[in-house]
Amino acid sequence: MKRSLALGLCVSLLAMPVMATEKDTLKARQDRLSNELEESKKAQAETDAELEVTEAERDAVQTEILVVDDRLNDLSEQIAIQQHEVDTAREELEATRQQLSVQEEYLESQKELLNERLRVLQVHEDSSYLQVIFESRSFGDFVTRVMTARTIAEQDRELIHNYMSEMERLESLETTQRTQLSFIKQKERELVITKQDLDRTAEKKRNLLVELNEQVEQLELEKMTRSEEQAVMAEQNRIISEQLEAIATAEREAAEAAERAKREAEARAAEERARAEREAREAETEVAAPEVTPPPVETPTNVSTSTGFVRPVSGYVSSPFGPRNNPLTGVPEIHKGIDLVNAQGTPIVASATGVVIKAAPATGYGNVVFVSHVMNGEIWTTVYAHLNAITVSAGQQVAAGQTVGTLGNTGWSTGPHLHFELHRGKWAPGQPNAIDPAPYIGY
Repeated sequence: MKRSLALGLCVSLLAMPVMATEKDTLKARQDRLSNELEESKKAQAETDAELEVTEAERDAVQTEILVVDDRLNDLSEQIAIQQHEVDTAREELEATRQQLSVQEEYLESQKELLNERLRVLQVHEDSSYLQVIFESRSFGDFVTRVMTARTIAEQDRELIHNYMSEMERLESLETTQRTQLSFIKQKERELVITKQDLDRTAEKKRNLLVELNEQVEQLELEKMTRSEEQAVMAEQNRIISEQLEAIATAEREAAEAAERAKREAEARAAEERARAEREAREAETEVAAPEVTPPPVETPTNVSTSTGFVRPVSGYVSSPFGPRNNPLTGVPEIHKGIDLVNAQGTPIVASATGVVIKAAPATGYGNVVFVSHVMNGEIWTTVYAHLNAITVSAGQQVAAGQTVGTLGNTGWSTGPHLHFELHRGKWAPGQPNAIDPAPYIGY
């Protein structure tokens, strides 16, 4: 391949100074590419470090969420217990109130009886003991009447005492139960408030976890993208090294050819001079020797194997180069290529002669082929994305119109189509060198 590339460069260059200029240009591009590759590696190292920190932070948040969830489960159980205790206390309080109501009704009836007795005692207070004494038929009857009166009085006092004691007990019980119910409710409210605070904390941590997951995903995507870009830049660097080696070989061959041509010309000139001298000596009369023009030295002609780009696939344009809303996210963006729609499995061909620098799945692109071209001393890169299948491999030399894969719907795609990019120079992250390929492929 290097030999054929060297011969191609020899044919395409008119003279050694042109080769030197091309070599200087390629060397400068190689130096810039090497610097960019080192910068990309440094950026990847920073991304790796940031990814490690973010993953650690995410793991810590996940652990905190588990702790909060356990605490929330405990609080939910405690709240359920408190709610049961509230219900039980409320039922006990209601039962006490009903008992108090029944007791009040009973005591109210006893109160009427007591009042009646008090009225009778008040009316007969002065004569009751005289009646007991004078109406007694005997001393034994007198004692019996006195004891009976005392018994009635004691019963009345006991009735009053029991009435007051029972009312105090029930009122005290009601107060205690009301206080206990209020305490249980307060504890329940405190648990609910604590749970609400924890719910808000858990929600914040879950939102933070979502953000951290998005950051991890973005960093992993960036890490993957940088790895891919480094592979592409390394391959481009290798291609440029081959170009420089080919130019050096072409320069040596051109110098050797020029030296051979010079020696052959000098030999032919010496031979012609010798023949002219022989003819002059042999001529009897002075005759003008015919003018002899030596054959021209062979020099390479400026022949280009490709005067432009061919269309990679036929079809209609579903999304041109330039501003648009991303069909997957709806976010405004700059479309760095052109989308050509055709049936899935349609062959995709190389747009120009070049070397495949990547032929594998890539983030967003799906199955993708990158081809580096050197046309008229200028580097170009074409990209063929969302392929259903790839039919070439990295490092392979392809001709314009050669199949590199088939049309598909892989990667970030919404339907079968070819996403085709054209870069004036090397491919780089962010596609800063991308230009509208439509005018170059006849759209």
